[in-house]
Amino acid sequence: MIEFKGAYFDGKISRAYPVSVVFDGRRLHIRGVDGDYPALDIAPEDCAITPPLGNTMRYIKLPGGAQCETADTEAVSALEHLTGRNAGMRLVHFMEKRWKTAAAALAGLVLCVWVFVTYGIPFVAQKIAYSVPPELTEQMSRQAIKMLDRRFLKPSELDREKSRELQGEFRRLYREIDGDFDYRLEFRKSPYIGPNAFALPSGLIIMTDELVKLAADNRELQAILVHEIAHVKKRHALRSIIQNSGVFLLVSALAGDVTSITSTAASLPTLLAQSGYSRKFETEADRAAAVYMIRKGWGTRPLQAILLRITRNMAGYPGESLLSSHPLTDQRVRYLRDIEASMPAPQGSGGIK
Repeated sequence: MIEFKGAYFDGKISRAYPVSVVFDGRRLHIRGVDGDYPALDIAPEDCAITPPLGNTMRYIKLPGGAQCETADTEAVSALEHLTGRNAGMRLVHFMEKRWKTAAAALAGLVLCVWVFVTYGIPFVAQKIAYSVPPELTEQMSRQAIKMLDRRFLKPSELDREKSRELQGEFRRLYREIDGDFDYRLEFRKSPYIGPNAFALPSGLIIMTDELVKLAADNRELQAILVHEIAHVKKRHALRSIIQNSGVFLLVSALAGDVTSITSTAASLPTLLAQSGYSRKFETEADRAAAVYMIRKGWGTRPLQAILLRITRNMAGYPGESLLSSHPLTDQRVRYLRDIEASMPAPQGSGGIK
């Protein structure tokens, strides 16, 4: 038998009636102190016991909106155990009362958040990026290039013959590497960002006049173009946008609202301008370009040379950090050399895997 004192509220007025509560194993007997109102006999299945929360008052919900409250938490816990109520919450309460368990749970939560941010979000972002329809990537890219043209870029002044020559070489490159995707190459002049190239999700690759003039030969420019094709093929821009947009965009995309990604198109120029791609994405694109060049028998020297030359020439441009990761150039060059040293050039043509 379980017995405890409490206060009864009939659910109609705010008055509290002091009561004693007795559970005899079958029914709950609620009696007013000294025979006062109320006098109730209720089956346990008709009651609801609120889950425990620290040492706060416990409540027993009764039929008709009435309830009993009591500070005798041990008695109510015993009642829960006998009636089989709140088994899961009793376990939570048991864990809450022990600081070591609570600390372990907190550490586990922090670990889960870290794993999700480090591995979960990039994994989900990759899946979403590959599911975005071409119509949406085209819309995003149009918005992005419109903003870039307005702020950083000017119409190209490149010689028509040189432009046609590079366009022809570009078509041969992307048809060999990823012929099923619609790539385009356009030229812009930019006294602000100087010698540079960047790719938009739709497959549009922008190369500046300054970069064309800086290159020692077309092979260096082809190396840059292969690098940019790799960014598009591996969906680096989309994945960066999704990862940087946080959990809300991930959830909305997983729920089927893929079009919500287009609302973040305005962040694409900012992404490119402020930090370029992540080091991981730049490494992936560098490796793809290196593998292509080695298989073609070029070696990685063309890409090494143009990267170093870009870095040396950026000091004279006000937007020297735009669309680039120049502080990592030395590391990138060493990485290209390591790939070449570990990968002999076979016969045949290359491609981005």
